[in-house]
Amino acid sequence: MGLFDDINPKFKELEDGRYIVRIEAFSREKTVHNMRPIRWELKLMNESPLVLPTKFSHIETDAGFQILMRELKNLGYAKPASARELEDILSDLKGSIVEVSVFTTNKYENYRDVRFLRSVY
Repeated sequence: MGLFDDINPKFKELEDGRYIVRIEAFSREKTVHNMRPIRWELKLMNESPLVLPTKFSHIETDAGFQILMRELKNLGYAKPASARELEDILSDLKGSIVEVSVFTTNKYENYRDVRFLRSVY
């Protein structure tokens, strides 16, 4: 085993583009910056050995919250009226098949973003 084999998947990320994924789960865990974004667990629906970048929804910021609201609309959901309703919608999304867009937002730092585009199933 090589010294850096544990980070080998980081060199196998998908190219920018559109992909079909299944929403496996979501969680909220505190980051080193004391934020609690939604961390999505998405599974690529093909047999590619490449790795989908991790999707985060930074709902603590106004911009991040509005991005999530647009994504939920893209998936066919009305804007939730409360935090409880948001949690119900997110729970309902588990197992859904959706199309996502993967794109590089900062070419210098290679920051990658994943956005929900539409519901497939």
